[in-house]
Amino acid sequence: MSFYINVGYKFPSTSSIPSEGGLILCSAMPLHQLVRRRPQKNKFLSKRVFDPQLYLAGLDPAQSPKHCTTLSSYPWFGVKGLKTFDSSEQTQASWRKESNSNIQQIWPRNPPSDPNVISKAVKECIDFQIKLGCECVIIPSPLTSDPVANYGNELIWIDAATDYVAELRDFHTPLFATVAIADICGRYTNPLQNSFLDLVSDAVSARKLDGVYIVLEQGSESLETRHCSNSRVLASVLRLVHLFSINAGLRVIVNFMGMFGLVCESVGASMWADGWYKSLHRLRLADKLAGGRSYPSYWSFPTSLDIHLENDFDNLVSAGLLPSIQDITSASEGLIRAAAAGRSANSVPAWNYRQSNITSASEHYLLSCIAAETTLSKLSEKERLDFTEEWLRVAENKALLIERTLGSSGKTNTRHVTAWREAFRLFRQDHNV
Repeated sequence: MSFYINVGYKFPSTSSIPSEGGLILCSAMPLHQLVRRRPQKNKFLSKRVFDPQLYLAGLDPAQSPKHCTTLSSYPWFGVKGLKTFDSSEQTQASWRKESNSNIQQIWPRNPPSDPNVISKAVKECIDFQIKLGCECVIIPSPLTSDPVANYGNELIWIDAATDYVAELRDFHTPLFATVAIADICGRYTNPLQNSFLDLVSDAVSARKLDGVYIVLEQGSESLETRHCSNSRVLASVLRLVHLFSINAGLRVIVNFMGMFGLVCESVGASMWADGWYKSLHRLRLADKLAGGRSYPSYWSFPTSLDIHLENDFDNLVSAGLLPSIQDITSASEGLIRAAAAGRSANSVPAWNYRQSNITSASEHYLLSCIAAETTLSKLSEKERLDFTEEWLRVAENKALLIERTLGSSGKTNTRHVTAWREAFRLFRQDHNV
């Protein structure tokens, strides 16, 4: 069991975040830049995984031009017309500017579909991860958004990968299939009656694989939220984790689920990954990736909430709820001390509610994730289930109290907490665990 931090453009420091490893996202930086930065030499990335993110092939280049340009530099996206970066001819900034100006014309908006092209793309993707020295190799896969499809397109990518590694000499790296599904695939059907989940599980498990990498595209969620709030969708993810880990005996990695990744781990996942920035925290194609600037929020593990810092945090403290919401880490202890002394959040410079002042907020969230992972990893299988149930029970009660306390003027989103608990309740009920 382990928790990896999603890595964007900036590599975190081991001095502030003692993570077990990092999960490098393909969208973080262009291929040539990632190679030049040599992640193998970075202490934080001594253990690393690389996500090819082919499921982002449907991004809108008008909404996310920077990300589309970055992804275009990786050969498995099959983009034609992109100029290869050459440091002897131009700077990275000029390459980026030129590429961004052309991306709407050359971005295909769909993954490759020709089997020969797919075979070549898969080989290049696997070779790239081998050179990076990744802990496992993740097979690129398109996003599955049709729950009545036969999953044939996705299997072409998996089969191309298993065929290729069978030809390689001395290939001993664990091979993981990407299972990237849109939330619509689980939104309207009870997980136990959802034949799509069984189809995917049976088809993928029949291949010679070591594990599965699950990501959920949350297109049905609103722009403002950070967490999935549909209990049926969440229960479907838990069902997939169970089918792959318990029934098929595969290792399961879950990403872009926020702290719900910990819930996934309690039912069988071997690893979860997360980040603080929204583009590292959840997957939603309609989001304007890397757009706008972030404001700090205060993550509270006991309540499973990102508490808004403009007024909500201070109002909750004034109402006597500091003991209920406090989540103490090295990054948050200054804020908690100030609140206990009757001072506002804005009196603490590192937590002042202003644009881009997110260093302490992001570090605190990741440290809270690491602390939760440490606690869960020490428990037995049954104890993990009981721990998670109690955490979510208490969190729901506290979230409801917070919602009542803040009233209509509150900006803290609480809807997902009840959905998390309900999804977990359904899972334990359906699987009798």
